[in-house]
Amino acid sequence: MTETGRCAMAELNQYALSKTLGSRMRPVRAPRFGNFGLLETTAEVLKARESGDRHESGVEFRYAHDRLIAQAFEQVREGAPPDTILWNRPLARVFAQRCRELGLDAPDAVLNRRLLNIRKNKKRYERHGIRLSPSTLRETHPSILPQHAHVIEFSLVRLRYRYGASIYDVLLDPALGDEFERLALEIAPQLSPQDLRLGALYIRKSRFLPKKEQSAITQLDLAEIDHESLGPMTLAEAKNQKLPDAPGLIELSEGSRYLYIARNENLQATIGQFVSGQAFAIMADEFWKPQFDSIQLQYVVGNLVAGVGIGKWELRLICDREPVFNWPIHKDAA
Repeated sequence: MTETGRCAMAELNQYALSKTLGSRMRPVRAPRFGNFGLLETTAEVLKARESGDRHESGVEFRYAHDRLIAQAFEQVREGAPPDTILWNRPLARVFAQRCRELGLDAPDAVLNRRLLNIRKNKKRYERHGIRLSPSTLRETHPSILPQHAHVIEFSLVRLRYRYGASIYDVLLDPALGDEFERLALEIAPQLSPQDLRLGALYIRKSRFLPKKEQSAITQLDLAEIDHESLGPMTLAEAKNQKLPDAPGLIELSEGSRYLYIARNENLQATIGQFVSGQAFAIMADEFWKPQFDSIQLQYVVGNLVAGVGIGKWELRLICDREPVFNWPIHKDAA
């Protein structure tokens, strides 16, 4: 190649070229060093690609189609709110089948997403005569067992690394949902699919930082919670320790890399899951195998540190330390 040719290549405006060709450029996070950094970057690329695939799936919905989606749900819902399809798989299957009977030929995940879109954009759809009636069914769900929260989160994170899938993607797509349930039930077979799905929604909610709270969270001084932390000790050492049967927060790290941070209602039960090795079965693969004499444990006992709730400290620590097995914190746009 001539010098002129090299200069011309160097001066190409890739964004302008992409726009001219009709493609879309989607930003991804800068990679971090190491195998986990590679996994995270892969997840970001897959997420961007899947976003494009969904947008360009060839299924073009118009208001006439959305009207049929609303009609299909009204005919099968029995008073349930639209969000019920996220955790009630029998209802989701009946809804998708009714959509097809009305002539809608689209994957279940697309139909589910369109239904939630109607629910979230109520006023816009009502201007086009598309309405979902008020819910009449009120259900109460027991909270997930605290000692299994990490099983649900690890399963979700595994799918994020593998497919770039969001939590909504997992709950709306039957194939992803099947894989999520399979991963989690291998470790916690006593849980039901509904337990797992409600737990996934809990993880999604607990990893969200509203705009109005961002300033207060980012101003928390990490030195205060580090001062209250007990340890560190290796997981091998923790096996022989008497651990508190109390609420608190755990931090697991390996070298300079944080693995997992979470608050829990029972430190003894939660740490016991990690000490047994059972908890890591979901995440262990060719990239990483747990070594219990090198994984460090620190924990804080109680629901408050320096007068601040342990849930806020959890958000602060995950934001700052970016543990590789946690679902990342999502923030409202500033």
